[in-house]
Amino acid sequence: MHLTTDSESNLVIRVGIVARGSRCVSIMQILGGIKPTHLRLNLVGIAAVTKSIACYKYAGEMNLEVFDDYLDLVTMENLDLILEFTGDQGILENLIRHKRKKTGVLDRPAALLLVDIAKLFEKADRREAEISMVTSFASALLEASPDGVMVIDRDFRIINCNDSALITGGKDKKEILGRRCHGRLNSSETPCTCGDRICPTLKTLETGRTARAVHEILDENGESQITQVTTYPITNHLGQIVRFVVTVRDMTQDLSERIEQRTKAIKDDLALFVREDRLASLGRLVASVCHEINNPISSIVTFNKLILSYIREDRMPDKGIAEFERYLELSVNEALRCGSIVNNLLTFARQRTVEAKAFDMKAVVKTVIMLVQHQLELGNVNYALDLPHKDFTAWGDYAQIQQCIMNLIFNAIESMPDGGDLIISGSNSEDGCTVKLSVTDSGHGIKPEDLPRIFEPFYSTKQEGKRVGLGLSMAYGIIREHNGHISVVSEPGKGTTFSINLPVNSHTSDELRE
Repeated sequence: MHLTTDSESNLVIRVGIVARGSRCVSIMQILGGIKPTHLRLNLVGIAAVTKSIACYKYAGEMNLEVFDDYLDLVTMENLDLILEFTGDQGILENLIRHKRKKTGVLDRPAALLLVDIAKLFEKADRREAEISMVTSFASALLEASPDGVMVIDRDFRIINCNDSALITGGKDKKEILGRRCHGRLNSSETPCTCGDRICPTLKTLETGRTARAVHEILDENGESQITQVTTYPITNHLGQIVRFVVTVRDMTQDLSERIEQRTKAIKDDLALFVREDRLASLGRLVASVCHEINNPISSIVTFNKLILSYIREDRMPDKGIAEFERYLELSVNEALRCGSIVNNLLTFARQRTVEAKAFDMKAVVKTVIMLVQHQLELGNVNYALDLPHKDFTAWGDYAQIQQCIMNLIFNAIESMPDGGDLIISGSNSEDGCTVKLSVTDSGHGIKPEDLPRIFEPFYSTKQEGKRVGLGLSMAYGIIREHNGHISVVSEPGKGTTFSINLPVNSHTSDELRE
């Protein structure tokens, strides 16, 4: 038997079949339904031992040559193989006796086996095509992914990967294959289980599910990158994990943008809280300022009444014009005192844009004391100032630092409901880079369990109905915004000291920020 191949090197067998009429159609359908593969059974002729109209019709549709005498089938040129499907031993022997030398003959069992083999070739080719398509699809996904993607085995060795710099580190992909993933990504000889780092591959091995972890890795330039590492299990037909697909996504920029957005939102919230807290403080100051203004106004009214009475009685005081001059001078001084109090209140109340510059801390403290003077008197609080005689300059926004100090003083007053002592002290650091201001009270103090949360918004140790806990959180936010530091030392029953440290100039402020 001389067999041929087609242009694609597939084995082509030209066959003729001998079958009974009732079986001819089904055999032709079976052979016609087998798609061309590496083994092609090319049906060229058929001999029907018993006549069948359906057989003749179907053979005509397939353009097959039909023979009434099965021995005529052996006369066909280029016939490679005759398949005898009747099972008749006599027909088989006649075919063998009269066939051409180059033509083979198979009995019914062998013919059926050949058909089954052709079907298996078809299935194998179909499976091969499917595998090829899946492989091509996987390769396309691997290269198309914007993330770093690699396939590793159970020993953490990289079997395949894309050309992402997150995986290759800028090297040729061939240099990466065969290396362990933890050695490539984290320069570690063991899986990433040290410290707080979690190995998602080990997690997937443990649970059989997808796992994620955040890792910090270095790029080809030695720059730090924050990445999300995700592992997906690949299982065999028994459900056992044999490999892993690992994706590495660079989150650095996205994370930075989210942090910036969150920081901006916090700053906006802080600015809103500062404005609201300023309005609340302003309401408390109004009563105090009214009292402060009432005293000098009463003095002015008294002096002017004296002058008016002398004029109406057309007489002079004992000391003459000098007495009038003294009364008027006292009135002017008291009026100037009223103006100073009102100006300080307006300065505090006026909404201004944040402006950082050098300012005198002593002036800030004295202004705040003037504004809260009445509050101190009402609370029976004695105060003392212990500020440097020489330069005591800080860098920042005057109004915000004023608000911060006022919040600390209000907090001190409220901690001494039965009165007490308030000391405001200040000093310059030895290196001259920062100034320190402390507000110390002799109040009830803060419990140790409350200290860690004392600067949290809305956290308050005051009784219900008192002010919400925003004053200290405002102070904390303002000082941090100025690249400064605020701390607290307290002992229940003995009092509390709040200390703030601020830079002395813009250069120092930038250094503290870094």
